[in-house]
Amino acid sequence: MVGVVRGVVFDLDGTLVDTVPLHAKSWVETCRRLGLPVPPVEFVYSLMGLRALDIARLLCGGENAEVALRVKNEVYLSLIGDARPVSGAPEVLRVLKGRGLLVGVVTSSSRHVALRVLEVTGLLGFIDALVAGDDVGRGKPDPEPLLKLLGLLGLGVGDVFVVGDSRYDVDMARGAGVGTIFFLGEGVFGDPRVISIRELREILRFV
Repeated sequence: MVGVVRGVVFDLDGTLVDTVPLHAKSWVETCRRLGLPVPPVEFVYSLMGLRALDIARLLCGGENAEVALRVKNEVYLSLIGDARPVSGAPEVLRVLKGRGLLVGVVTSSSRHVALRVLEVTGLLGFIDALVAGDDVGRGKPDPEPLLKLLGLLGLGVGDVFVVGDSRYDVDMARGAGVGTIFFLGEGVFGDPRVISIRELREILRFV
């Protein structure tokens, strides 16, 4: 059971918004546009959760990374009319805000992209602070983004729990020293509790 908390930190893509397929499609299209080898989509999916610039380096090479990221963001923004909140996410955020808890988002996407997605999906008004991939020198799984977000919220690692959908979210939270982690997906990590976003809504009844 979760103890008394003052805030909840969420990953964005795949956790609050159903956008991972759009990101993967955008990276594949970026490689095509730049005349680079098109990676298997399974490999692209395995990178989801890393900072966008780091993905660009891995897929397109360091010398092409900045250009590739600009192209990718352009492609992605052209697709986000199809972006939707994960089922149950708005209700969970509404419960959190109704209880006076702070809500933070740590995402590996670029800031302007993340803000636009939150706006399109109707979730922006629930968010108290956001740290994006271009706000930090080291992205997930490094704890830097989470620690920066906690500073913005005025909270400590013992005041929050973290909810994410990739091993990078789990490693970031562990590295920062957060004691409670909820993982949305298949159970592959042992100690993080594996749930769905709808189950989180039930857990919040006891927070």
